Amino acid sequence: MKRRAYNRLLLPDGTEHLNVIVTFSDEGSPLSWQPLRGEEPFVEWAGGSYTL
Repeated sequence: MKRRAYNRLLLPDGTEHLNVIVTFSDEGSPLSWQPLRGEEPFVEWAGGSYTL
């Protein structure tokens, strides 16, 4: 699993969330997301936007 932080997450319903961590499977599929609350271990900063 990989965890990447983004400035902005865009959901399919048009909702936008700022400063989030998206968890990806080993195959690269998004599994979940959560708010970024501060420095977290094993999180790669990707920046920019990610659209689910």
